[in-house]
Amino acid sequence: MMTHVVFDFDGTLADSLGAIVQLYNALAEKSGYRPLTADNLEELRALSILDRCKRMGIPPYHLPSLAVQMGRNLRSAMTSIPFHEGIPELLRDLKARGMELFILSSNKEENIRAFLKHQAAEHLITGFHCSSSLFGKARMLRALMKANRLRPDQLVYVGDEHRDIVACKEAGVRVIAVRWGADADSRLREAGPDFLADTPADILACVSRWST
Repeated sequence: MMTHVVFDFDGTLADSLGAIVQLYNALAEKSGYRPLTADNLEELRALSILDRCKRMGIPPYHLPSLAVQMGRNLRSAMTSIPFHEGIPELLRDLKARGMELFILSSNKEENIRAFLKHQAAEHLITGFHCSSSLFGKARMLRALMKANRLRPDQLVYVGDEHRDIVACKEAGVRVIAVRWGADADSRLREAGPDFLADTPADILACVSRWST
């Protein structure tokens, strides 16, 4: 029986795109990368991470250090980032139905905690599993299950990227992909999630079906 819902943070729960674009562009100017613009953002959503790097002039081996710098710089932006519309209600409804809620993210735990504190939502989240690695979510999911003595059928992961879906398949965990996040619909469908959500209410309905 499903008892846990594990969420990605940036793009899935938090509408952090604006802050990420601003911080990335500041780093890009110093490092010689191409900037993110309104014109190229939608195109990039349909590309893999490595193809995005090629378009933006970022050597792939720079990704780990770039992720660390972004995570460090995001700390000051946490009080200006909102939840996506409908997410607070979703979290409260899931909690009221007895679900344990976790966040698994490549963002820093201190950033996420600062965000939740500002949103008065700390009490809704049971635990966190965070790592700056962009491609380690399958390992993180396994670690979360081991630490909480969970079987794969007891949880579902909710994310917004192709790599989230791939990681869940590797870990044997069901995955709900959201259409309002980082990756375009075509990228999400290509990876084959168990469910595609248009709204947070779709997530609640899907979890309700799977948990009965």
